[in-house]
Amino acid sequence: MNYSIAAVSRLTHLSPDVIRVWERRYQMVAPARDATGARTYSEQDVARLALAGAATRLGHPIRTLARLQDDEIRALIGGPNERQEGAGRTVERLVDAARAGDAARAVQILRAAASLVPARELVLEIFAPALRRIGEEWACGRAEVWQEHLLSDLVRSAIGSSGTSGTARPILFVTPPFEPHGFGTALAAMLAGARGIRTIDLGTRVPASEAVAAATATRARAVVAGISGALPRPALARAYCEELAAGLPDAVEVWMGGPLGTRVATELQNPRVTPVESLEAFDRLIVARYQARRRVSEKSAALVRP
Repeated sequence: MNYSIAAVSRLTHLSPDVIRVWERRYQMVAPARDATGARTYSEQDVARLALAGAATRLGHPIRTLARLQDDEIRALIGGPNERQEGAGRTVERLVDAARAGDAARAVQILRAAASLVPARELVLEIFAPALRRIGEEWACGRAEVWQEHLLSDLVRSAIGSSGTSGTARPILFVTPPFEPHGFGTALAAMLAGARGIRTIDLGTRVPASEAVAAATATRARAVVAGISGALPRPALARAYCEELAAGLPDAVEVWMGGPLGTRVATELQNPRVTPVESLEAFDRLIVARYQARRRVSEKSAALVRP
């Protein structure tokens, strides 16, 4: 897949200006050009820029990095095992800060992680594991509910708002009126944004009729509904899913996440409804669906291009 410079900027946490300078002055990457002359970056280009960005944040000068192969840069910042171990330590520090009620320290940890880790890894390796860990601590009686809420609120603030700029068809994220938790859908929206997809997070307690109206008005490509089952209401979850599938235009898919949402979607066996078992599964799904459609669109455009 090829990426625009805007998408590369989101994926690597590098500004478009920095990417251009690294290309022009240091030949860090050599992007191709499309028919209009705009830069297009390959998966390899994105990976190399992400590595270089991580290395510069550790103090390595870009003029030195530009002369190195990707494996050599990777050795400077640590391989996958080192990264995972670092993410695990960050999760432990976040949970410890939440248990201590030290919001300032937790914010510092979150900000440092966000400045060093690409968005996809930030969600899958730090945000989601930290929320799962504090939830498990509460369930086992080792944490209070206010500590879980504190960390959840800080993570939500770190996630920020969804990406609503541009004219591409978005993916909408909702939770039903009986679902109080919206962190799963917020994390999924961040993952989609990291893939360069326009997202609109409508938040929690959204009636199915409102989700249908919003999806129709914005010409959404899909509606993602998260139902954790914290309040176990399978009949309501099933009715919500069926109302979405019946009310949305034929071109709009319904993706159901969360433990209860996944279960209901699987039981329905409706071809329009896709169960999504985890954030990792969601990430694979948007790559398969979005990138496949994009390639078809590009081929169609090439056929009609004079």
